[in-house]
Amino acid sequence: MSATPVRDKVSALLTLAGGGTNKAAAEAAGVSPGTVAGWKRKPEFAAALADLQAAVGRRPFDAAAVMAAAEAAERRLSSGSAMRVEGGRWHVTVEIPAGASARRVERLTARAIARGMRAVREQEGGR
Repeated sequence: MSATPVRDKVSALLTLAGGGTNKAAAEAAGVSPGTVAGWKRKPEFAAALADLQAAVGRRPFDAAAVMAAAEAAERRLSSGSAMRVEGGRWHVTVEIPAGASARRVERLTARAIARGMRAVREQEGGR
């Protein structure tokens, strides 16, 4: 998704699920409203938002269900859908915008590789 910490994205999700605007969600996450709009177009963010909205909309209100949905959203967003293990190998997907300069392609690729390496280290217990 992006370099924004997952907890900030969950803050944005909770704001949106509660009926807040992109601007309010952006303030909660410390990003621009345009960034929130971009997140909403990502399938994993949109699915997490739908789950949270369903939990918030339950009557009678169930705070435990909202917290469970928020925790599930955090897991979903931190699992790095752009990273997966297949046959014992990590695969990292990099989103490169059309028309990106070679330097930007290099930076985006390096960041994705670094994220993948951190994920492997965390999974292996910090080795």
